[in-house]
Amino acid sequence: MRILIAEDDKDSQKLLARILEKENYEIVVADDGRMAWETFQREDFRLVITDWIMPRMKGLELCEKIRAKEKPGYVYIILVTSKEEKADLVRALDAGADDYVTKPYDRGELLARVRAGQRIINLEQTISEKTQELLVEKEKSERLLLSIFPKFIADRLKLDSSPIADSFTEASILFAGINDFSSLVAQKTPVEVVDLLGQVFSAFDRLAQQFGLEKIKTLGDIYMAAAGVPAQRPDHAEAVAELAFAMQEEIVRFDAGLGAPLQLRVGIDSGPVVAGVIGTAKLAYDLWGDTVSTAAQMEAYGLTGSIQVTSETYGCLQENFVFEERGEFYVQGKGNIRTYLLVGRK
Repeated sequence: MRILIAEDDKDSQKLLARILEKENYEIVVADDGRMAWETFQREDFRLVITDWIMPRMKGLELCEKIRAKEKPGYVYIILVTSKEEKADLVRALDAGADDYVTKPYDRGELLARVRAGQRIINLEQTISEKTQELLVEKEKSERLLLSIFPKFIADRLKLDSSPIADSFTEASILFAGINDFSSLVAQKTPVEVVDLLGQVFSAFDRLAQQFGLEKIKTLGDIYMAAAGVPAQRPDHAEAVAELAFAMQEEIVRFDAGLGAPLQLRVGIDSGPVVAGVIGTAKLAYDLWGDTVSTAAQMEAYGLTGSIQVTSETYGCLQENFVFEERGEFYVQGKGNIRTYLLVGRK
């Protein structure tokens, strides 16, 4: 360990240096407080021994400057003094000194106080390292939490473990499924199937983030996303439509090595949903309601390479987008509903 000695008396300098160097400490000597302060700013020291009375800058001022200096790691300061009045020692401690030794030096006492300082420095370093490790682990946990939940929901879960359930009157839900995926990958190994889906869904994740949508989950080869939850937005339908177009453009760029291009069926519905987190294990942010189930059926019974939407979504988008009417078909729980194919922007 390197020790900075601030001492104007040459004999005291030599005595301190001799005692400490025999114990394998590296010593740097400054002839007065000003020189010690300049040296301290240039170099790295964790322990400083300073005389109280020195020319140009006294020991108390040096202590105060060291304490005011923003520097990583704790600096342990031992003040050398011939003063033994309690009021003087209180002044020294208030100025920033950790300990003191009196003149004339007692070798055993000096070394004991230096070793005590070294223990404090080592302890502080250990605490600092452990704190840094905890911060790294906390950052990892935070990233993991945000990969599972929207930030707003993650923040709420950290404050309150009770179930989260929110109602949204206006939202748009998208389901995108890879057409005939099971047949396409029938000859692939499990690792190859997972790798392919990972590439496709990672690309969809980037697009969802780009358009400000919330990825909800994946179900096999189906990707689910939503706009308007957990943060409401008036353009929820437009945002979902833009994501759908981007997904259709992205999927044709994949070379899956299947002998046939990948194609999507996309289904969209707009309306009220309930969103939240329930249960105590394997928590996930999910959506419920008629709008969700209808969007899923829009995908399931959609046309390959097309974006099928309900009349609710059509009503939100008809001013700025081009549609083809597909007609009515039966949706379980709702009966016959009118559907449209979203084909472009006006």
